[in-house]
Amino acid sequence: MELTINAGGDEQALKEFYNWLRDDVDLVRSATISTAASRGSEEMGAFEVICMSIGSLAGLANLGIAWGAFLRSRKETPPFTITVEGELTEEQHAMFANLDLPRVVSGDPG
Repeated sequence: MELTINAGGDEQALKEFYNWLRDDVDLVRSATISTAASRGSEEMGAFEVICMSIGSLAGLANLGIAWGAFLRSRKETPPFTITVEGELTEEQHAMFANLDLPRVVSGDPG
């Protein structure tokens, strides 16, 4: 499952969440985490989105746990959106329904 996490322009929150994800040992074991650079940005190391590839429901659960812990560390909820590429299985749909992740936009009609 391929995910893209966008922060609605809150670059600082996105960078903090990226670092949070990279520090989560369980998540790093179950997902590939990278960034996509900002176009035309002159700032070194700037990026617009976090890209994740998760191969299991356990990896998705780890993302939900990391998100919850990240939220507890902040005063305000950042304007994050998660986009899922491709179709989701019934199990993946159920997992997303149970996780308290930001709004999920899926590429599939279901």
